[in-house]
Amino acid sequence: MDRKGWPGTLAVAAVLVVLGVGLPMADRRVSAGAVPLPAGARVQVGPLGEDEQRPVSVQVPDGWALDIDATELSESVALLNGSTSFQLSVIMSEGATPEQLWHGLGRIEQAGGVNARQGETVAITTTQGVPGLVGPVTFRDRMAMVAVFAAAVLGADVVVAGPPAEVMGADVGAMLRSIRFAGAGA
Repeated sequence: MDRKGWPGTLAVAAVLVVLGVGLPMADRRVSAGAVPLPAGARVQVGPLGEDEQRPVSVQVPDGWALDIDATELSESVALLNGSTSFQLSVIMSEGATPEQLWHGLGRIEQAGGVNARQGETVAITTTQGVPGLVGPVTFRDRMAMVAVFAAAVLGADVVVAGPPAEVMGADVGAMLRSIRFAGAGA
């Protein structure tokens, strides 16, 4: 190949490098991270129903964002506010009580090899009237607040981790009470 063909070959190689390496890297940077949510936004989670709505939702106060990397809307949604995380997952409850869900959660953790100690629970009810339990779960090196809710068919579990003052704060309490289930109550 003579010298006249080299510039074109190098240009094509540079374009291929940009397309093969640069675009995927840029795509990961754009899609990774957190998307700020407006105060009062209702985030839906769970499998899409016939009405194109997801069956469980939570309302977010000011300052929260959607963690794209840790969210799969058909199963769970991860929300962030600073160093506090709020993970809401949809579970099948099929008429179970909050107590059965809480004890089942402990059995699942044990079966999965997770060494966790569940603390004392407190009853909680959503503004829609769905009953639940909330309490601490201590892992080897950290602690989280966990809540379970039992609607007729679907339930939810929530894991909140972060600084204790925020985990036990008004924002998280309001979010827990704001969880709604399609077809349940008011």
